[in-house]
Amino acid sequence: MQPDAVLRSALEAVHHLSDPDPPWSAILSTASRLVGSDAAVLIVFEGTGVVDVQQSGADAAAVRDYAEHFHTEDVMTQPNVAKPEGSWLDTQALLPKPLRERNAYYVDFMCKHRMRQLYSFIIENGPDRRTSFGFQRASAWDGLSSFLASDRIRAYSQAVQLAAERRRAQAASWLAATDSAFDALGEASCLVHGTGHVVHASPAAKAIFDTRGSVVVQGARLSHPNAGERERLLAAVLRAAEAGQVERLAFRDSRCGGPLHVELTCANPALRFGREPMVFIRLRRAAAGPLASPDLLSQVLDITLAEARVLHALATGVSLNDFALRRGVSIHTVRKQVAMMMVKMDCTRQVDLVRAALRVGP
Repeated sequence: MQPDAVLRSALEAVHHLSDPDPPWSAILSTASRLVGSDAAVLIVFEGTGVVDVQQSGADAAAVRDYAEHFHTEDVMTQPNVAKPEGSWLDTQALLPKPLRERNAYYVDFMCKHRMRQLYSFIIENGPDRRTSFGFQRASAWDGLSSFLASDRIRAYSQAVQLAAERRRAQAASWLAATDSAFDALGEASCLVHGTGHVVHASPAAKAIFDTRGSVVVQGARLSHPNAGERERLLAAVLRAAEAGQVERLAFRDSRCGGPLHVELTCANPALRFGREPMVFIRLRRAAAGPLASPDLLSQVLDITLAEARVLHALATGVSLNDFALRRGVSIHTVRKQVAMMMVKMDCTRQVDLVRAALRVGP
């Protein structure tokens, strides 16, 4: 195949990165031919773990070895060599020859699987998520750096970045519309990986997590203060991710006195980059009983009507930031109103304010 035809084939495949379920075999095989590698992989990290690997021409044992053991030793993923999206990394440059034979990653992983050179293109490099194309060769290529700086590879790299940006923009648009729709219903939503790692949370979901009434986020993962409930929650996440079945749970919510209803289902494929298992979650609070109106709260609790409106919003799961935006007032004003209510009602926490509001009744 002529050089221009190889590039054209790779660019045509990359165009499909924005498909709901991209054709990874075609994307990776054409990329491998373009950059002169023996095999190509897509690797997706969430936190410190590998959550997805798609491959073309790679040895299954090597892929498994990397995902289970050696990804933490990878010289191209170490913090001291972190590079921005759109960058290329090469083990030949990162491991000069005098150091190579003494490096555990090179000796115990690369040599074991008959690799003499690995190089990668960074597609995404955020604080909790990293995505890249990885390439491997059984023989070292000393001129690789110059080749990767060529116009042909630069054109390909830019096409990958643009396609990845389109995919992320589509996912962000879908999530924004969904957040708005569920907020209008008085519900919250979030997107998590099959391990429970939170990828996205609507403002209403963040408010639920922040109150620590039941379901919370710890270390960027869904959790629960009670070990048994935490195990039940994460098991449901895993079932929804792997089996694609809808899971429905309810947790006692100490903040509002009623249960927190949680529904989990396999997420839209367009919301992931590779084929990592993603779960979409709906959250809905059910109060123990009808909530008093702001007018009644103001009369019974001896607070101003403006303060009562803030308290009513808190008791229905609305965050202070959202309330301020909806009412067109400063968040500093709202926080001052909360502080005044704590003094008037002899409360030390927002949850105590909410409990007092719920005791008033309709």
